[in-house]
Amino acid sequence: MGLTLTTLGLLIASGILLLAVFSLVFSNPWQETEELHAIARGVSTRIQDMDSRFYESTMLYQCPGSKYQYTIQVSTEYITVSAKNTWGEIFSVKERFVVHPWPRNDTLNWTKGSELHRFLNETYGHWGTPEDSLPFMNLTELENDREECATLLALHPLRIRSNTPLYIEKVSIFDDTGEKHDVILLYQTG
Repeated sequence: MGLTLTTLGLLIASGILLLAVFSLVFSNPWQETEELHAIARGVSTRIQDMDSRFYESTMLYQCPGSKYQYTIQVSTEYITVSAKNTWGEIFSVKERFVVHPWPRNDTLNWTKGSELHRFLNETYGHWGTPEDSLPFMNLTELENDREECATLLALHPLRIRSNTPLYIEKVSIFDDTGEKHDVILLYQTG
């Protein structure tokens, strides 16, 4: 009888141990959180890569697929990636950008770099290129618009669709003093 109770106790203890290992491996909140961190770091790293380039360029970033739905929101300061875990609880990861992008959506008067140069020409009469530089006063107005946009995005971050590619574009604007001002745009089309 003593041997049977000992064997039964070992079986119960083994079952509990296997259940604990199974729950750690297959439904681990730490693993889900790390996936969200990887998505946030992926976007942030690509923005830094774009900023380090010496010329205007556009990069396409496709968010990775996942076994669960996640949402991405960006402002000029932060990226937040959120998802629901297997128990329906919402968890999120927030990462501060090292390089501050200018998120744009297609409801605004311009989105892409080429549209920005066209907007500058239509609004101020200059393209903001080395051949047709923008007066410094007009550049100050553009910076004020950017700061207003940053304030708005701090309150209402731009939602990024994870199934649609994200464009990261570096645009250079030249002022009449000969200085080059780089802007990193984030946007999606369609």
